[in-house]
Amino acid sequence: MSDRRRRLAARLRALRQSRGMTQEQLAEYANLHPTYIAKIEAGKRLPSLEALERLAAALNVSVTSIVRAMDEGEEASVISEEAFIVDLKEILRGCSEGQKSLLWAFARLLKRYNISHHSAE
Repeated sequence: MSDRRRRLAARLRALRQSRGMTQEQLAEYANLHPTYIAKIEAGKRLPSLEALERLAAALNVSVTSIVRAMDEGEEASVISEEAFIVDLKEILRGCSEGQKSLLWAFARLLKRYNISHHSAE
């Protein structure tokens, strides 16, 4: 299996799991067969453009955010700020106000920890 196919499979699986969905649920929401989803996530099949559009809609993300993984790679230790912002916007779109508030508090805590952590070194 190619690295690009493996990265696409990992990206799709991560998106699905981050939404608490099973392969069967994603297949139902995207109007695709569960076996097809399993083969994509196993890296055995590449989805068609139509399937990518359905998957993106079911996951509430853009097609670009799914296929970008083929070039950037999920394993990259540093992601671009633009990619981070796009992903963050997609995450926030599916959150309640309470979840957004919790994410904001967590981000502020991370920033505070990072600043104090670096100043102690």
